[in-house]
Amino acid sequence: MIAFLNLGPGEVLLVAVVAVLVFGRRLPEVAGQAAGVVQRMRRSLAELRRETGIDQEILAARRSIEQSLPRDLESFDVPSIARREAAEIRKQARAAVDPVEPAEREPPRPTPERDPPDGGERPVQGG
Repeated sequence: MIAFLNLGPGEVLLVAVVAVLVFGRRLPEVAGQAAGVVQRMRRSLAELRRETGIDQEILAARRSIEQSLPRDLESFDVPSIARREAAEIRKQARAAVDPVEPAEREPPRPTPERDPPDGGERPVQGG
């Protein structure tokens, strides 16, 4: 019961000493009352769980999740799935950036800056 509080032995001893100092001779009576309260709370919680059917709902949800998951995860070829998805994402990205298909593009027109009219090399500037 103390495990959920994560108390170490020194902390339990400190709580016991404080309890003795605070309650003194009444400590056994107070401890009995506290145990009774905890027991009533547990019974109430169990009754509430029975009335609401939450345990059955949790069990049904768990079964549903387990049935929807594949039994053999090794049957998935994760690298090939990842490659296929990456290729699809690259394809979609290229289409978003350049929606014109390569076959539909016009060839580049010669411009003085790009292609000299004589077909030779461009003159070197600044020299």
